[in-house]
Amino acid sequence: MAPFAPRLALGRIGRGMLVALALCALAAGGDAGRAFAQAAAPRVPDVPYDPTPHNVVAQMLHFAPVRNGDVVFDLGCGDGRIVIAAAKEKGARGVCVDIDPERMREARANAAAAGVLDRIRFLDQDLFATDIGEATLVVLFLWPEVNLKLRPKLWRELRRGTRVVSYVHHMGDWKPQRTMTVQGRLGERQLYLWTIASPQGK
Repeated sequence: MAPFAPRLALGRIGRGMLVALALCALAAGGDAGRAFAQAAAPRVPDVPYDPTPHNVVAQMLHFAPVRNGDVVFDLGCGDGRIVIAAAKEKGARGVCVDIDPERMREARANAAAAGVLDRIRFLDQDLFATDIGEATLVVLFLWPEVNLKLRPKLWRELRRGTRVVSYVHHMGDWKPQRTMTVQGRLGERQLYLWTIASPQGK
């Protein structure tokens, strides 16, 4: 973790400066001030960090199932454990997406320790702004309202045959192709699987 420490310190300083600048911009008023304040405000994750239990990660790899040649996108990847396991155990490539820079640093360090850094891309950005068209599998552990908000993007951008797996939360009236009961930290939970059947414009 040592190589990442200076960047972490600078990141914290930078975020503090952005907050101060945003407050100054709001105080100045005007459309330009408001626009700058919105752009400079710290990005807030859609859900708090709650890592998927390792036993569930292993079950997700079989449930999907993850195959050699898959491109696995984890939207809200946290420490990267799902994509790292897919790369190390199944030969997949992956993309870790998270808006929290600290989580992304942790994910990169974990991928390096697992020897799969060259098989994974890391995107420190909003999952809703991420191009997911390359995915053959998307994995999610979000909140119900975020899943529902994400549905149009999944339908619009994913290719026919792409699989979507969600831990704990469903997709409203999207009927899952399969479900599986797993043991989470707080008791039994569900895995849900959908396959994109007819994406728009494809």
